[in-house]
Amino acid sequence: MMGPPMTSAPENSDDPTLPAPVHRGPRGELEPIAEAQPGELASARYRWSIGLALAAIQSGVYFGIGHAHLTRSTELLRTRLDDAIPFWPWTAWCYLPFYAGTFLIAVGGFRRRVLFNRAATAVILVMLIGAMGHLFIGAEYPRPVLVPPYPNLSYAFMAWVQHVDPPGNVFPSLHVAHTTLLASLLIRDRPRLGRVALVMATMLAVSTLTTKQHFLADVVSGYLLAFLGRAYALSSTSLFPSAWRRRRGQPS
Repeated sequence: MMGPPMTSAPENSDDPTLPAPVHRGPRGELEPIAEAQPGELASARYRWSIGLALAAIQSGVYFGIGHAHLTRSTELLRTRLDDAIPFWPWTAWCYLPFYAGTFLIAVGGFRRRVLFNRAATAVILVMLIGAMGHLFIGAEYPRPVLVPPYPNLSYAFMAWVQHVDPPGNVFPSLHVAHTTLLASLLIRDRPRLGRVALVMATMLAVSTLTTKQHFLADVVSGYLLAFLGRAYALSSTSLFPSAWRRRRGQPS
């Protein structure tokens, strides 16, 4: 006995397995539907005002703790694996530049106001937990000392990074936590852009080790903190506007 004929979903139909209505892009990939009610979108002014304010607060807390006179140990988190990782100064180009780049992509990329707000709240949570770690985990990386004259531009840039980035703010790595958190949330709103940000965040995580800025324990804790922040950002039952929930067959 033959069952009812199978019909394919319309090109612009919602996908109930995804967090937002989607359609097929020009190459067949799933992309969020751009149309939304005006109140569901975060304006550029709104996003940049909050994003830059959070960046300023994070910088103040980070550098305030980093330049405080705290007792720290270079052996507390050090392992043989840390010592075995090579020092590649050229990877400094994936460190601070990718940190700033991922932040800019995220702030400029989010469309949905509710998701942006939850991402901003998660950033604050990660910031506070990270600050506690920097204050109470008294570790410091024994960085290789670079002195002029530098053999090339990468060495000079690495020396500048060492100068501006305090050696004591290691556990957890907020470079890893913040970029991975933002990229993983951006994927839910802008999949292709979010994947670009996630690749940058992954390259940054590797560079924290090859520039001798962080221990392995710092990177692992940074990922755990990112996953915690992501879970918090997506935990609210009111994360998606009522119109989205109605389209997915959920109660408003």
